[in-house]
Amino acid sequence: MSRPKKKWIIYVCLALIILSGVAIFGIYTYVDIVRQRELEANELEIEMAEQRRIMETYERVNVLFGLATGPYSTFGREAALLHGGRFRPLRETPAERNSFGIETGRYILLRMYYHQTGMLLAYETVIEYFSQEFEPCGALRLYNNGKHPELEAFVEWMWEEPSRLHSSNDYLFTLYTIHQEYNSVSNDAGFVRQDFFALSPQMLDALARAEADPDYILDLTNLQQQGY
Repeated sequence: MSRPKKKWIIYVCLALIILSGVAIFGIYTYVDIVRQRELEANELEIEMAEQRRIMETYERVNVLFGLATGPYSTFGREAALLHGGRFRPLRETPAERNSFGIETGRYILLRMYYHQTGMLLAYETVIEYFSQEFEPCGALRLYNNGKHPELEAFVEWMWEEPSRLHSSNDYLFTLYTIHQEYNSVSNDAGFVRQDFFALSPQMLDALARAEADPDYILDLTNLQQQGY
């Protein structure tokens, strides 16, 4: 075999080796790119799922405390979630609305929870917790973050049955009716009629006891004279 022919064969072999290397490198590069994109897609999917979970967690609390319309909004599920699925602080009630600093509807919600489960959850605990977006460690202050099981139990109980959200309004109206009847029939000297939504926690507790126990003697006058 002549030298030129040998060189030609060597060049062809080298070219094939180089092309094979390039092809193999290209295949591995392509596979890596595909895997990276799949990994990024999975991470994005996980991130979106986690973001939706957080939004739904906020939505539950916001609906529960009257800060959002809920998942059954006429605007559609996604629109309702975008509206209600973000942090909304529970702020202190202005003194001109209630001099005792409570939001009557929220207080009665907790009374209903106690009435039906026997679990006492302090109003101050609820307001303080849901007034801040973050825990001291920097984590999101979600009711289901494992740090406050008593709050998680309350929220989950309220959402176990959709009817409980409606029954809380019925419960409020029942206590309102008892209060109105007391206002209309009380002949106690010195009793001053008050707006239902301006009542003290002690008076609301008394109304709740009157609703639960027919034998309970309701005495709002005495509470009023004590400064409640």
